[in-house]
Amino acid sequence: MTQPRWLLLFSSMIGIAGFVGVLVACQASDAMDEEGSQMPPSYPGNEYPSLDGGGSGGGAMADAALPPEQELESEYGSPVATERYVWVANPVSGRVAYVDATTLEVRTVPAGNSPKAIAPVPNPDRDTAIVINELSGDATLLQADDAGNVSTTTFGIANEANSWAISPSGRWAIAWANADLYPNPNPVQGFQDISVIDVQTEKVSRLSIGYRPIAFSFSKGEERAHAVTQDGISVIDLLLPQGPSVSKLIPTSDDDFETSDTRDVSITPDGSLAFVRQNGSQDVTVVSLTDGHRIRVQLSGECTDLDLSADGTRAIAAIRDQHEIAILPVPQIATAPEDFEVVSIPNVTVGSVVIAAGAPVAFGFSNAAVEQRMAKIRWDVTPIRVQTMALHSPVLAVFLAENASSAIVVHKDKNSHARAFSALTLDPELPAKIVATQAEVFGVSLTPSGDRAVVAERNDASKIFGAYLVRRDNLQIDRYPLFSPPIAVGTVLGAKRAFVAQQHPEGRLTFIDLDTGLSRTLTGFELAARVIDGSQP
Repeated sequence: MTQPRWLLLFSSMIGIAGFVGVLVACQASDAMDEEGSQMPPSYPGNEYPSLDGGGSGGGAMADAALPPEQELESEYGSPVATERYVWVANPVSGRVAYVDATTLEVRTVPAGNSPKAIAPVPNPDRDTAIVINELSGDATLLQADDAGNVSTTTFGIANEANSWAISPSGRWAIAWANADLYPNPNPVQGFQDISVIDVQTEKVSRLSIGYRPIAFSFSKGEERAHAVTQDGISVIDLLLPQGPSVSKLIPTSDDDFETSDTRDVSITPDGSLAFVRQNGSQDVTVVSLTDGHRIRVQLSGECTDLDLSADGTRAIAAIRDQHEIAILPVPQIATAPEDFEVVSIPNVTVGSVVIAAGAPVAFGFSNAAVEQRMAKIRWDVTPIRVQTMALHSPVLAVFLAENASSAIVVHKDKNSHARAFSALTLDPELPAKIVATQAEVFGVSLTPSGDRAVVAERNDASKIFGAYLVRRDNLQIDRYPLFSPPIAVGTVLGAKRAFVAQQHPEGRLTFIDLDTGLSRTLTGFELAARVIDGSQP
């Protein structure tokens, strides 16, 4: 639920250098096929001995010696894209560039003073984005009509805001300050001021919540928003006659000094319950967001990860040391804390869980252990089905398509560098196809249907940059060389294109047609002054 780092990176790193000129270049997909067929040589650490004597398949190190699991999925994400456009903020010029991903036409529109954090806003009628203008202390809503003309509305917001929480319908936009994005903040900086924008009525409410918020969520009907803070969960009533207001603070623990660094909070889609996991604890705390009542669910060992299904009917807890997972029924677990199912997974160390957004499927793995396998878990059958999946390198992170039809597994070498990835076709189930990358994996994006994926690689020291297009139907994987460092990847579904945003003095985006594999690179977003061959740096 935390704000992904790519959101700030995409909105600032492209724009800081300024945008001058435009380049539109075209490269045929068959040239990329030839480039993509070349694999890099082996590198030290490409082979992983088993730590338990179990052979080349890899094994778990002693459980007691394992460090905490790393939540890495949010490090890789899609930048700011709507159905038709890619939006880029330029804090130097005070303008926002928007690129039509179908025609590759580039336009700009004035925002405020130093626009940076930008977010897409769901809107069935027009492509919409909203940006925080850092130096003018306001935010600008940008809405594109059918002709591509953008209208703007500016709202005054609280100082220090650097992040957005957008409701699923797009009605509510909350500007807030994520302390993790500030270098060495002073302890007396609580970052407690937020601005709730009602996009429908164009009204702004300035509110104060708990100390140092880390995440926001909205209830299913968007009557309430919840801010997870170090003080607990601040409940924001959105539909009061006088406007949004903070109605209460609900503690998540009896320990007033418990820090958010070791705490993981998940809130059900209906906004009725919060699930709290604490590093080192074998308990999961279920908190009622109605009356603050807390129920303790005791597991057989430390809970190293806990995720909620998208429909809010299951919570899956990883119990790594016991080689188990616990499946907690929701909301029944809040009144019957002993009534849950425990599933033994003896062949795989499961310290982390990733759940498909639209299917009753989860993957269990560990990036703390050096292990070349993971578990596929399906919970809509009786008994719950667990299948061990063999891989060819230890797992660092797993990205699962919404419908669980495919996945991208990022691997790590002995130094925990992401130097390879595997493409998995899961429906029908085919052997994992591993690709040794020429640089560290930097970004991953899958289409909702799972039929395509884009993986970016980056090594600044060796100046090796590239992107891979993965096609699920035949597991064809093509590499596209890039001439500047990638900073984010994503897809524009309306245009059937993927894109890779890159760090460049003039701003640079490479688009890849998801069907033909044809690539086009745009460099410079403001003057539209020149056209050169995109195969050149």
